[in-house]
Amino acid sequence: MAANNFSENLRLLCSYSRSISDLCERLSINRQQFHRYLNGQSRPSHRNMLKICDHFGVEEHEILMDARDFRQLIAVRRPLEHEADPFGEYIAKLYRINPDSLSEMLPFIGYYHCYYRPIEFPGKIQRSLMKVYRDRGYIYIKNVENYASVKHRSRRTLKYTGIAFHTGERIFVHEREMNAGQMIWTTILYPAQRDQTSVLTGLSLGISSAATRDIACYHVVWEPLGQTIDLRQALKASGLFNEDDPAISDEIREATLNVSRADSHGFVGRPWSHF
Repeated sequence: MAANNFSENLRLLCSYSRSISDLCERLSINRQQFHRYLNGQSRPSHRNMLKICDHFGVEEHEILMDARDFRQLIAVRRPLEHEADPFGEYIAKLYRINPDSLSEMLPFIGYYHCYYRPIEFPGKIQRSLMKVYRDRGYIYIKNVENYASVKHRSRRTLKYTGIAFHTGERIFVHEREMNAGQMIWTTILYPAQRDQTSVLTGLSLGISSAATRDIACYHVVWEPLGQTIDLRQALKASGLFNEDDPAISDEIREATLNVSRADSHGFVGRPWSHF
């Protein structure tokens, strides 16, 4: 039966973990309750079922499969093993800061045009194309910067990948340039209010693409484009713009200014409602 299949399949998945105690800690599930799942005495709530499936990288309908078929599936596709990856372990712990991070990030899935003023191009505003998407229980990003208009630059496109999570108050994004890997950025955003604007603003700190690899901090703006877009057109609309280019709105032009108030003692982010 499905209940017996679940408990047997769960025991198989647990054989890939360090220990049941460690697994329960990672999942934030009571160990006694988890043993009842293993023994077939009870079934997880929908919330706990999602936690288990997301942790091992399987779908709910898969973990309920016939045990023999599930064993064959796992033989081909091994479960995720976060403990084998120290960075994965670190990210998993970040997610446990806010157990609702995934659900709170779901409204932000989609495409964005992202704006900032790079120090290596004074008087310019970079508009990149960002994708925020879900995969196996985590929220990831892909970011493409277009430098096709820059002469004598060996690489006309920079691509970044990263991960995003919601603390309950702010959105954190960690990303790394895919090729050289030397440009690493951390961005903290003010979440947009669902009943107000959908534009995200915040600060990014990281290593610039300049030859000197300067440490830089920028005001950034994420302008939502929706979940379904014309990728070719969106990429074509990306690139470096003069700060007075009419393609850049006055609000974005002001929001990306890297200046602080005279009475400020630090580089402070500004919510979109200020513009």
